[in-house]
Amino acid sequence: MTTPAANLIADFRATAEEIETVLAPSACAIVAAQTWIVIDGFGPLTFTVAPEGDTHRATCTGHGRAHRVNRFTRADAQRLAEACNARAAFWADAAREEAATLRRHIATLEAAGAA
Repeated sequence: MTTPAANLIADFRATAEEIETVLAPSACAIVAAQTWIVIDGFGPLTFTVAPEGDTHRATCTGHGRAHRVNRFTRADAQRLAEACNARAAFWADAAREEAATLRRHIATLEAAGAA
């Protein structure tokens, strides 16, 4: 297997393991109110949130990993998703989906390297 492919597999594996670790049950509970993220066709979106009067303004700053991007209440995530032509998703579901996609990519790369 080529070094770039091996490096990519190692990166994918490390990220998938990090996601799976975050998803594993633990003694620490996540506050249920802010567990929604915003996802577009390229992946989970990151935002900067700044005070604006009595409310806050969220500005999209790019893409990130489902377990690391900003989390919002369901209503706020849906509002942001509508404004960004995206969708709101429960963070843990999106993180599981992301880990599964990474595992599929690893299997594809390993199969290509074995051929």
